[in-house]
Amino acid sequence: MNRAMRPLAYYAHSSMRQGNQFEVPIPYTIMGFEMPVFLSFEDIYGFINLQEISANCILVYMRYLEELCRINGQAEKFVFVSPSLISPVRTDTEDAGRRERADNLLSFLRDAPKERLYLVLHNRGRHWVLGVIHPWEDLVLYFDLLREKKRDDFTELMNMALTDWKITTGDGIRRR
Repeated sequence: MNRAMRPLAYYAHSSMRQGNQFEVPIPYTIMGFEMPVFLSFEDIYGFINLQEISANCILVYMRYLEELCRINGQAEKFVFVSPSLISPVRTDTEDAGRRERADNLLSFLRDAPKERLYLVLHNRGRHWVLGVIHPWEDLVLYFDLLREKKRDDFTELMNMALTDWKITTGDGIRRR
């Protein structure tokens, strides 16, 4: 176990009994609304032991990163987008689900300042990937540490949201 994780492991073992949960408030800036996230002993144990981690752990980590950005005076440079806003939803058709997810992402991009990057995390099943959108530069980046060639519709979803943003604002097209 990583030395830095020992205090968290100690806390989990000494303070959390089976079924107990730890509440972490998630701010408006990540979800588009405020909400609590509850971490269970199993969530913390998976994180400590570098196993597959839950969406709740990702949200808490995003909150931590956002706080670090704020402390270091860089909060205005980044927006962390909740994975739940772009996760697949059950709809009548695949296209309708993709449209709804792109609209959710678009809601974060609507009033995008020129200097802001949007960090979008997505669970591809057994691992997480990162998407970065810079609407004013007409830029979508996709990071997958496992370098899997097979992609789901995540990149297409980010491109849809960026295209919609350019259409609705008329200002996002790169000028040469």
